[in-house]
Amino acid sequence: MDISLGEPRIFGLGARLLDDELRRKAEEKKTGALGSGLGGFLQRPKPEEVELLAVQRRMEPFWHVACTAHYVYDRSRMYTVPSSASDVRSVTFGGGDFPVVQSGKNPPAFAFEVMEHCTEDHRDELYVDGLTGASMGGGQALVAGPRTEVPEPAALGVDETLVVAPEQRASAIVRQLLAKLLKPLQADTVFEEALAVEALELYFRPIVAFEFHMPSKGKRGVVEVDALTGETHNANALRVSTLTRHVSKDALFDIGADTVGLIVPGGSIAVKLARLAIDRNY
Repeated sequence: MDISLGEPRIFGLGARLLDDELRRKAEEKKTGALGSGLGGFLQRPKPEEVELLAVQRRMEPFWHVACTAHYVYDRSRMYTVPSSASDVRSVTFGGGDFPVVQSGKNPPAFAFEVMEHCTEDHRDELYVDGLTGASMGGGQALVAGPRTEVPEPAALGVDETLVVAPEQRASAIVRQLLAKLLKPLQADTVFEEALAVEALELYFRPIVAFEFHMPSKGKRGVVEVDALTGETHNANALRVSTLTRHVSKDALFDIGADTVGLIVPGGSIAVKLARLAIDRNY
């Protein structure tokens, strides 16, 4: 089996919403972010009672992995062909004579062995949240906009932007996808059996978090706004600097022959790595 691992790539996605629009969306949700724990909807603070304390810009990770599988093989099968009429007792076909028989309520038929020449091609892809490992919907739409390729995640940490390192590693996602494409073949002879990781990409999406404060209650709340989609989420606090980990590209894309061995133990496996992968020390 040949398993090809494509070159790993890291991208930063550009914001699609302007700062004013992000601020407006956060302002619309600020009372909700502070309202919980204050006795319910009736005690939700008035907008004028809430002030903006801080704005935090973050780049949060998600993975895109796409894989293909290609199989070429032969298998023997018995073909059953109904005869043209009930009075047929045998047929001559391909230089051989075959008796026509009737089995139960089936019509009279003759059977002969053939060799089927088969080719299968499959493709699948995953978009996975880099922090939770959950599958993401709408991944294609997210990566369709402006993006910038960078050599390391730390390159995205400009203007005090917090770059959040993924908790999920590439090896786990690749194993998950390859396991779906790797299938047992009903074959007599296998001529080609290949798996290829076409896309091995780590994306960082822009998130802007607004921290609000209600002095009269001494309460704080955070509204996080996705700068790609405009979706908002409430949080208890801003992320702290200790969560920023400058993880190298080599550590993130931790894929090698050992990864494949967990899927296809034993046997003859040729693992073909991209140039960057070959240069790593495992």
